[in-house]
Amino acid sequence: MSKALIDTYESSAKIMEQMLIAARQSAWEKVTELEQSYMLKIEVIKTLEQNLRLQSETLSPDDHTRKQKLVQKILADDGEIRNLLYPVMHRITDMIFDAQLHARIPPDAI
Repeated sequence: MSKALIDTYESSAKIMEQMLIAARQSAWEKVTELEQSYMLKIEVIKTLEQNLRLQSETLSPDDHTRKQKLVQKILADDGEIRNLLYPVMHRITDMIFDAQLHARIPPDAI
């Protein structure tokens, strides 16, 4: 079971890396598409982690180290994606605010 867990962490890290590449290219639809696959992997990880605990299994020291490195990479990639996303979200928020402002002001009042 620990092999399945590490393999799932590996595939999750690869998906997150693909998400980062797409984010760097401003391919936000691709990021969203990949995010769905990533979230499915996270659900599998949760199940595998729970099964390990229920069976009182532990990871070998090598597997534990590998898991830590994978989690660190996933978090680093996620952080970079968020940093790339913030300016986009800020522009969208500004556009929404502007649209709401214009919708409230009668055209002859401008």
